[in-house]
Amino acid sequence: MNMIAPIRSADSRESVFGRLHVLIASRPASPDAARVEARQLISMAMADTWQADSLWGAVDAFHIHFDFMMQTIEINGADDPNLRLLRTKCRFYLEQVEALCQSMSC
Repeated sequence: MNMIAPIRSADSRESVFGRLHVLIASRPASPDAARVEARQLISMAMADTWQADSLWGAVDAFHIHFDFMMQTIEINGADDPNLRLLRTKCRFYLEQVEALCQSMSC
């Protein structure tokens, strides 16, 4: 019987999602760099999960809303009043990704 279990760091996963929440709330100097960082952080969060359609759907929705938020910042600036709604939607989809990652991890 194999008694060795992989050690998963909940702290590292929580820090990834914490960094994503900070990224959503921030006013990035470079929206392109923010997009790349968001994609890297989501990939890190998904690393220990099995891939399911529901997870991919939530990830795609997050990236679509995040990209739209970055485009809005590029076009209208970081003071655009519509950013509040976009940040709320990004947080919603991020919470969906986080919940699915936690439920699917080994």
